[in-house]
Amino acid sequence: MTDKMKHSRLFLWFIQVLRVCGREILLAFRDPGVVIFFLLLNAVYPVLYSLIYNPEVVRDEPVVVVDDNRTHESRELIRRMDATQEVAIVGYAANMQEAQEAMHRKACYGILYVPRDFGQSLGRQEQGHVSLYCDMSVMMRYKAMFTALTNVTQSMGNERLAAIVEPVLNMSGSIIESRQVPVGNPAMGIASAVLLFILPLVLQQSMILGIAMLHGGSIERRRRNGGRDPMAIEASPGTTIIGKMMCHQIIYVIPVIYVLHYVPLMFGFPQYGNILHIICLAIPFIIVVSLMGQTLQAFVNERESVFLLFVFSSVIFVFLTGASWPRYLMSRLWYVVGDCVPATWMSNGYVLMQSNGATLYQVSHHYWMMWLQVPVMFILAYLVERFVNRRRYRSWVAASQANPRALTRIDLAKNGVG
Repeated sequence: MTDKMKHSRLFLWFIQVLRVCGREILLAFRDPGVVIFFLLLNAVYPVLYSLIYNPEVVRDEPVVVVDDNRTHESRELIRRMDATQEVAIVGYAANMQEAQEAMHRKACYGILYVPRDFGQSLGRQEQGHVSLYCDMSVMMRYKAMFTALTNVTQSMGNERLAAIVEPVLNMSGSIIESRQVPVGNPAMGIASAVLLFILPLVLQQSMILGIAMLHGGSIERRRRNGGRDPMAIEASPGTTIIGKMMCHQIIYVIPVIYVLHYVPLMFGFPQYGNILHIICLAIPFIIVVSLMGQTLQAFVNERESVFLLFVFSSVIFVFLTGASWPRYLMSRLWYVVGDCVPATWMSNGYVLMQSNGATLYQVSHHYWMMWLQVPVMFILAYLVERFVNRRRYRSWVAASQANPRALTRIDLAKNGVG
């Protein structure tokens, strides 16, 4: 084969890839459901999630006090608790039963109990005890109340200890001063901690859902047309996969920049990462998610099955990324399963960039792991396209030629008719 013929074949192959890409873009924008998944979902979901998680931290949680001590020390403890930004003292109760009734009425979400011997214990230079009862229906309430009580008691303890030691050591202030310095999340907010994990997941799920719905539309057209899709471009399996992947790359240029850059900008999430490095990290992510979607489309038989098969998986992917539970505490099985999900590497790399200012070089492990997934997912997508999808299409064509109503009967049987 001469060089001219090789170049000619390569040129024709490239033209075929562009034709598949162009047809896929046309089908995507002509289908309202796919437009919702590819564009509207990416535009709305990150904003909705961010609004739901705002404000990021719990403020002024109502707490009722049961003070059985009624000394200067107990009043000082209660005053300082009320002065914290996490807790608001809304009243006193005569006993624990009255305080519990207030909690049942949702008049408060916590009870601070000061025992009778609190002041006397401090006066004898002994350890004093206070009890905090929290409504555990929302963990953030417990965290806020416990943080406030811990800070107040440590502060009062340091002051009393310093007063005892100062005459001996001729010093002033606390013996050990501690200062809280939040790194990567200055607001110490739940949105800044969680939403950065969620944003790449939104991109992944929207693309998979859109790809599956496009495939479901193709399946339905083939059933109506004797196993053939009049809107499809006839090409080899590899050409078809690459053409569709190119289509998804083009469509997701704007959603990637919007979701990963402008959404954190709008809501004040940590933004220490370089936008060019983030885009470079997103390139293999979008490629492998496209291939993953083309692999998972083997489970789609109609457009509606998209919701049954893939929507529920969003929660699983959230856990696998480590957003709600550290990955190093997962069992080996789930750790390995998480490694197979592109969003796991993208989310963790993206968080390191945005929260800690990591460069692309510093998250190179995440970057190259996604590139490693590309050939694996391409092979799987190729096997699905060649040995699952195309075998199914050929069987439909043969069945339709033998009996023009065969596919119609299959459709009716799937819906419980006939």
